[in-house]
This record gives sequence, C-alpha cells and structure tokens, in this order.
Amino acid sequence: MELSTDQLILWNGYGGFSQDGREYVMHIDAQKPTPAPWSNVIAHDQGGFLVSERGASMTWAENSRENRLTPWSNDPVSDGSGEAIYLRDEASGAVWSPTPEPAGSGQFQVRHGFGYSVFSQQRNGINTELTLSLAPDVAVKLLILKLENTGASQRQLSVSMYVEWVLGVLRETMSPYIITSLAEGDH
Repeated sequence: MELSTDQLILWNGYGGFSQDGREYVMHIDAQKPTPAPWSNVIAHDQGGFLVSERGASMTWAENSRENRLTPWSNDPVSDGSGEAIYLRDEASGAVWSPTPEPAGSGQFQVRHGFGYSVFSQQRNGINTELTLSLAPDVAVKLLILKLENTGASQRQLSVSMYVEWVLGVLRETMSPYIITSLAEGDH
C-alpha cells in the first residue's frame, strides 16, 4: 500500500501519520537518512525486537538486556545492526537489501504500526515488501518477504540472512562460547 505524502497527517519532510492514525509512514531516501533513528519496538512477555526506519534491528528473548539474541548499539548516528537480509540477482550479480541499510539505495516507504513494520521498494525490476512482526504467543520473530517481478523476463534471485549472534548481555563476553556449524542435511 503506497501512500503519497499528501495522504499523510502532520507530514514533516520524512514522515506522517496515516489517515486512520494507525501507522507512521515514512518516505526514506537511502542516501539521505533521517536526523535520528525512528524505531518501532515490538514485544510481549516472551520476547521482542526493535527496528529502525533504516532496517537496523535487535532481537531478544524474555528480557531485552539479559537475553539479547543480536546486538544493540544504542548509537543514534550509525544505527548499526546485527541482522540483515540480502537479495541477489543470480544472472547479473546485483546485490541489494529490502531495507535502506545495509545495501539499499533509492526510495523506500517504511510503515511502523502496532506490532509490525513494513519496508516497501521498487528496484531492479523487483517490487519488495518486507514485514517484520512477532508471533502473538511465542518468542518467534516473523520476517515475511514478498517479491514481485515487474519485468517481462524470468529472474532468479537468492535471499540470504545475516545474523550476528550475542546470545547474552554482551557480544564480547559471549563470543568465545558461540560456535556455529552447518547441520547435516541443511545444505
């Protein structure tokens, strides 16, 4: 659902509220960031995450300080993230992300609502819509990526997810104990 700036209430040059007041809608240029991160916190008693308008995200289980799954930098200038999704066109080798960071470019519409955030863009002949949400009764972060090829030719895309694990309070403390591996049959 693409909303134009004249459809938004209290437009400030970056964003405004939808007519029903249920969403804060931003029109983001990946090369012209907002003055500070505008984040959405989505949580319940079993876990949650926060996500900024640039796509920087941090996820936790039960307690956001004690049980960080991914890092939180609390840096309003760099707005770093330990989570990212990448799209790759297998024919051309072009790589981009469905969010303004880490590999986004061009124009995005970002909608922060109660319990979800949605990132939309048209790029490289592909419409992308990434919805981040939380399962209502368990600590499961949902990432729903919709892709639509708007061109005439077939495309082969790959999707990759990057996660920098913390699995505790501080990455520096926990990193010696985190060992990743590929399970047999998962490749």
